[in-house]
Amino acid sequence: MIFTEASQRGANRLQEILELYSRGSGQLVNKSKSVVFFSGNCTDTMKTKVREALHIENEALAEKYLGLPTCIGRSSKEAFEYMPTRIHDLVGGWSGREASGAGREVLIKSVAQAVPTYPMSCFLIPKDTCKKMKLVIANYWWDGAANSRQIHWQSWEQVTRPKMQGGTGFRNMHLFNLAMLGKQGWRIMIKPDSLCARVLRGRYFHGSDFLSATRKHHASQTWRAILAG
Repeated sequence: MIFTEASQRGANRLQEILELYSRGSGQLVNKSKSVVFFSGNCTDTMKTKVREALHIENEALAEKYLGLPTCIGRSSKEAFEYMPTRIHDLVGGWSGREASGAGREVLIKSVAQAVPTYPMSCFLIPKDTCKKMKLVIANYWWDGAANSRQIHWQSWEQVTRPKMQGGTGFRNMHLFNLAMLGKQGWRIMIKPDSLCARVLRGRYFHGSDFLSATRKHHASQTWRAILAG
């Protein structure tokens, strides 16, 4: 990921840097797989000039970077809708198998619950999205199908308790999300010299400490999520 000014000069300079890198390393940049992301203040004319200078046609709108949305916008619900859909597709592929309760438990814990782990460490996932993921997993647990209408013989609160407390040990998605975000806050406190901590401190709590930081009006989705954790 490379940041530069959205101008003809900035695009030309970046293209020169990429060409120098290619000559020096022998590695070519695949322009067909590259995308450009513009800020909301960039005009359509300038976007066209930048794309032409870089020879990159694709603009990052619905694209993902490291599996995460590059642009969330105001509706985070739409941005993360792919997670319950992904879990539903996985469970749909398992529905034809005659798996035992122990087999379904392994699939849920090792595969289905792993889908949202990385996004949940960076963003606060909407509760409605967590509820959709829970419903798909619960349906598969009780009946082996994603769209089952069978009776759920225990409340999900009971199912998510540790086995020593009579539960199954499945994740409460919302609480797991908060725990992962809390871990990010802990990292900021114990590693204040890390790049992430220095960037966030300079942006949101310069001259103060993390525990005294507040949520600003125009704060990023990531910072809001960390404070929620």
